Amino acid sequence: MKNKIIPAILIGAAVGAGLSLIDKGTRESVMSNTKDLKYYAKNPDEAKQKLSSNSGQSSKFDSLKEEAKFWKETIEEIRQNNPELEESIKDAKDTFMKKRDQKNLN
Repeated sequence: MKNKIIPAILIGAAVGAGLSLIDKGTRESVMSNTKDLKYYAKNPDEAKQKLSSNSGQSSKFDSLKEEAKFWKETIEEIRQNNPELEESIKDAKDTFMKKRDQKNLN
């Protein structure tokens, strides 16, 4: 007997796609995306340009980098200006770690 799983999956996917096109919003979205694909198929240079242009990703990375730098500088400032606070934080951390270890042993 021949394996029929692949044809069944393909038929199911086709039926599901057809049923989803009953919704007007889905139909309009598919038609819009199809038009975009046709346009970029005829104009591949514009597609390359759109993909290669930075769409705000580098600015998000830069803002995260700046925020991390800010917090690092803030922590360094606290360490320099308030060594007692740093010791208190370390002691609290050690206490929490000991309690966690005791809890895990029980």
